[in-house]
Amino acid sequence: MLETFQGSDLRRVMDDVRRALGDDALVIRSHVDRRGSRTVVEVLAASDADLATLKQRLAPPAPFLPSRHGGRGQSGPFIVAFVGPGGAGKSTTLVKLALNPRAFDGARVGLLTLDTFRVGALDQIQQYADLASLHLEAVYDEREVVGALQRLDECDVVLVDTPGRSPRDANANALWQSLLLRLAPDETHLVLPVTLRMEGVAVAVKQYAGCKPTHLLPTKTDEAASDIALVELVGHVELPMRWVTTGQAVPDDIRPARARVLNALGVAASDTPGAVAAIAA
Repeated sequence: MLETFQGSDLRRVMDDVRRALGDDALVIRSHVDRRGSRTVVEVLAASDADLATLKQRLAPPAPFLPSRHGGRGQSGPFIVAFVGPGGAGKSTTLVKLALNPRAFDGARVGLLTLDTFRVGALDQIQQYADLASLHLEAVYDEREVVGALQRLDECDVVLVDTPGRSPRDANANALWQSLLLRLAPDETHLVLPVTLRMEGVAVAVKQYAGCKPTHLLPTKTDEAASDIALVELVGHVELPMRWVTTGQAVPDDIRPARARVLNALGVAASDTPGAVAAIAA
C-alpha cells in the first residue's frame, strides 16, 4: 500500500509521486535529511485507490452488534476468537472487550479459554471473570467443546482466548488449533503488535493461516515511535479490522479501527457518522 520516493529536490520527488500514484495520491510523511552539502528528500505515499480499498476493510465504528445466531447459521452465541503470538496482547484485549459496556452495546458476554498450557494464564483470566461476574469456561480437549458451549448458551457473545504459538511444542499447537476449529468461530482476529518487525509479521501471518483469521487487530500502538508502524502493519496484513488497542488500561484502551487507522494516515474519518468516537469515550 505504501511506496517510498527519494530525491534531492522536493518538487521532483512529488512529480515522481504523481506519475506513479496519480494526482490524488495521499502523502503519509515527508522528510528532509541534510547530510553535509547533500540533501535527501523522502516521501511516503499511497494511491487513492489503495486508500479506498483500506476504507472498505475498516469496519464501521462501535457498537458492534453481532447476531446471537452468528454467521454460521446456527443457534447459539456469536463466537469471536483471538489468535496471535505470545505477548501480542490477546488476553488483555479480550478482557477489554468483555468489560467495556460499549464494545457490544450491552450484550451478554461469556469467556472461553483454550490457553491451558501457560502457567498462570487460567488464573489470570479467571480473576477478570470473577471481578466482572462473567461466565468462563476452560476447554482441554474436543470432548469438552459441546458441553462448554451449552453452558455458555445464555450469552449473546463468547470471546475465545488462545495460547501464543509455541514453536517447540507442535503437539500442543495442533491440539488447541483443532479445538478452535471445532468451536467454529464466527470471527477470528489475528492479534499483532504494531511493534513487531515486518519479517515477524510475515511469519505470524503464515503460522496462523490454519486458524483461518477473518480480521486483523493491531495492538500496542502506544509503544510505537510513530503511527507509521500502525500504517505499515495494516498495509501488510490485508484483513478487515474492527478494533485497535492503544495501551494497557482495562477496559479503556481500545478504539474502533476506522477512526484510529485513518487518523494515522492523516485522513478525517468524518465520512462515517460517529467514527471519531472511541468505544470508551
